[in-house]
Amino acid sequence: MSIHGVIDRLAVGIGAKFMPKYFREGFESPPLEEHLRNVRIEMPEIEGVGDYELKAATLAGDLNPAFRLAQWLGTEYPAVIYHHGAAETPFDYGFKRIFPYRKEKIEANLFLVRAPFHRNMKDFQNGIRTLNNVAAMLAVSVTLIEELVQYNRQAGAGKVLVAGTSLGGFITNLHHIFFNSADVYTPLLAGLAMDDAYLNSVYSMATDLKARENPEAIKEVLNFESGFASKDNSNVFPLLAVHDRLICHERQKTSYGDLAVEEINKGHTTGALAYRELREHVLKQLQ
Repeated sequence: MSIHGVIDRLAVGIGAKFMPKYFREGFESPPLEEHLRNVRIEMPEIEGVGDYELKAATLAGDLNPAFRLAQWLGTEYPAVIYHHGAAETPFDYGFKRIFPYRKEKIEANLFLVRAPFHRNMKDFQNGIRTLNNVAAMLAVSVTLIEELVQYNRQAGAGKVLVAGTSLGGFITNLHHIFFNSADVYTPLLAGLAMDDAYLNSVYSMATDLKARENPEAIKEVLNFESGFASKDNSNVFPLLAVHDRLICHERQKTSYGDLAVEEINKGHTTGALAYRELREHVLKQLQ
């Protein structure tokens, strides 16, 4: 195992000892399509740069997403809508480093989506207690991204790109599957077999044992390969890390079928910290 893989295993192992487990209170959920049909988000008027707290009605009750308009240069510029990773608190930690717009010139309007259960770590730990909650979280983020895509369309903005890392990368792919209203998708360190991360990767240490003993229930809700395979995926540009032990490289590369996948010589942890490589991969698609 490479040093990148060792770091992944250590990071997850330490966290799994102290954090409550995924799906510890239930691993049953309606399909993601049903969750999506039942999401209702109260969108505010967007009045310039700032954070916007929202309420979303879902099959799991009222949830608490948010988004940030970080930079607005004008409608003549493309838009990047970015989604953070799981348990990333503060939710803008990676975003500010991938897109250091206050230090470098990034010629794009920049939006950041905060998933439900990501106000703080206690919020996250409470949210992951059931598969139903996690599925509702995914559905809310996908729906909120669609609201922001349509905002940019109505504003007359140019190209719209959706990107995300890890959890955000899976959500990027889900938006492509269910809406495909953006021009370009750049999922980072993610694929279509989200179930594999919870069941078979080192991340499975963070999953409740009873859930792992019922893999079909998890796969039915969190595997998106068939939906992706049925689409035209020519506007999707994935990036995977060769030594990733959470989002396992070979498994997730296979999940993309024949689609070309760019690779970096990192693991999941070190890949998420490879801000320059992630930034270059995303911004290359805006050219």
